[in-house]
Amino acid sequence: MSAYMGSLLLAMMVCLEAEGEPFQGKVGVAYVAVNRSEQWGQPLTQVIMAPNQFGGWRRVKRLERLAPQTWRACRRAATIAMTHTASDPTFGAVHVLSDRDLMTPPAWVRMVHRTAKIGRQTFYK
Repeated sequence: MSAYMGSLLLAMMVCLEAEGEPFQGKVGVAYVAVNRSEQWGQPLTQVIMAPNQFGGWRRVKRLERLAPQTWRACRRAATIAMTHTASDPTFGAVHVLSDRDLMTPPAWVRMVHRTAKIGRQTFYK
C-alpha cells in the first residue's frame, strides 16, 4: 500500500481515536501508530488496521460527519508523526488509553510505564 494511503488511514485513525483531544493529543495518537510500526518492524497500515488495537474503527461512520477543521488537524497530526517534523510528545509510546478506558484498565497496563498524559489520554511504552 502506498505511503499516501498509509497517511490517509493514519489520519482517519487519529480522528476516530482523538477527535475531541487537543492537537498535541492528536499528534500523540499518530505517533503511537508510527512508533509501533518502527519499533515492531511492521508496515504502518498493518499496525493501524490490526484487530483489537485501535477501537475507533468500530465507530467509522463518525468520519462522515467530521468538521473540515477536525479533518485538517488530524491530517496534519498524521503528517507530523510520519515525517517526524516535530518531537514525539509521547516519548516513544506504543500504547494509549483514554481516561474512560482507565476506569477498568486492561491487564497490560501493569507491564508498561506511563510516558505522557495529554488531554484525556495516557500514553505508555
